[in-house]
Amino acid sequence: MAEPMDVSEDFVSSRSAEEIKGEANTQYKAGNYKEAASLYGKAIDTDPKNATYYVNRAAALIMLKKYKEASDDCRIATELDPSNSKAFARAGKCHLNMGNISESLRNYQHAIELDARNAQVQREYQQASQVATYIQQGNIYLENHQFSLAQNSFERAIGMCDADNVPLQWQISKVDCLLGQKNYSEAGRLANELMRTYPSDPDAIYARARVLYMQGENQKAVAHCQEALRCDPDYTKARTLLKQARSLEAKKNEGNEAFKAGRYTEAHALYTEALAIDPDNFGTNAKLYSNRATVLAKLGRDAEAIQDCDRALELDPSFTKVHIRRAGCYMKTEQYEEAVRDYKTALENDPRNRELRQQLQEAELEHKKSLRKDYYKILEISKDASDSEIKKAYRKLALQNHPDKNPDDPKAEARFKEIGEAYAVLSDPQKKARFDSGADLDGMGAADMNDIFAQFFGGGGMGGMNGMGGMHGMNGMGGMGGMGGGFPGGGFPGSGFSGQSRRGQPQGYTFHFG
Repeated sequence: MAEPMDVSEDFVSSRSAEEIKGEANTQYKAGNYKEAASLYGKAIDTDPKNATYYVNRAAALIMLKKYKEASDDCRIATELDPSNSKAFARAGKCHLNMGNISESLRNYQHAIELDARNAQVQREYQQASQVATYIQQGNIYLENHQFSLAQNSFERAIGMCDADNVPLQWQISKVDCLLGQKNYSEAGRLANELMRTYPSDPDAIYARARVLYMQGENQKAVAHCQEALRCDPDYTKARTLLKQARSLEAKKNEGNEAFKAGRYTEAHALYTEALAIDPDNFGTNAKLYSNRATVLAKLGRDAEAIQDCDRALELDPSFTKVHIRRAGCYMKTEQYEEAVRDYKTALENDPRNRELRQQLQEAELEHKKSLRKDYYKILEISKDASDSEIKKAYRKLALQNHPDKNPDDPKAEARFKEIGEAYAVLSDPQKKARFDSGADLDGMGAADMNDIFAQFFGGGGMGGMNGMGGMHGMNGMGGMGGMGGGFPGGGFPGSGFSGQSRRGQPQGYTFHFG
């Protein structure tokens, strides 16, 4: 609580007024400020030309935190007695707590000119100057979208004034800072308090409308703008926001209707138009990006859908539905680790969602499977390939990647082994089922690549290579008369079995291509 201010004991010509003032002084010193203010008023009624009575009543009103009434008394006192330094000093205090910084400084300066030795007035003037600096800094930071710094400056200014009577405009500036930092819950709490304190003030109502608008609650924002305009029909900011909120909501609804009707391309265009209306409306735009991502997923444009989900989450990191939507797109594009991360985040926000937990388990399984060799990719086939397609793929790739067919490619041997390993698993119904289920297949794909190759193409060698038969009609490789015969002179012309590759490394193959 503020310390009581000195009240004048100056002699006045009206004895009855003086007696009333004396009683008022007693009440003031006893802390009965309401009674004191009433008695000073009676003294004023008795002698309305005495500036001291106004100054004293202003002191009592300041203690009651009735700064507007107190400032009116100070103004009258300075008109009656321009040399009354206390009147100017108390006017400075009133204007500071009402947020009128320039008027506060002007009055303090007058008080100092009249009483330069008054240390208390000097301290109060320095305080007002510091508050002015903080407010000026806050406005600059706010204009430059440095919201955290702006909030810090405004809070410092507020901390130097009456905590129970923070000027409305300073609190509205703090709401703007919180909105800029996307702290919608705190901004909403403060805006609600302002509306309770100033239920008919268009500035307070408009502040609440802006919070609702930024949260994507456009219809509620429209209602608050209309209320602000009822309080002040000329309130331009409310009229502008009203028009913008209506336009944005209408375009979003058009997109929703197109989506429900299955007109996905049209819905995409409408959501895009809506996003252009107000880039700063984080709440609605997060929903629009989410909706457009859904449309893109329906159109099979999953990479673009992921990008829109990214944008939505930048605007609203707590948007659980978007985490789920993006996880679905990650699953479709086989980005399983990212899908797991999104499903986990969504589950943290909705831990009782059984369906979500199952989706997470599926993503974790696919992620586990993705860390193994993908035998389908190795054979360049789809996961629903038939037995004949698996054999055909192996036939083609085994011939293309045999090490002796690629003597200058150091990676051919590894590829050939992988192709054989993939075929060993996918051609075996039991192994294939286990592989598809994500079971551990360590060692199940191990096999002698030569045996697989020989069994696939026939029992013998390639003409001179342990009797593997020729391959008639195999991609024009020539001279392969039948699966039981051999090449005259042994294999392909100019080729022979050596037990080593041409790179001089021992090989586990009984044949090679020339």
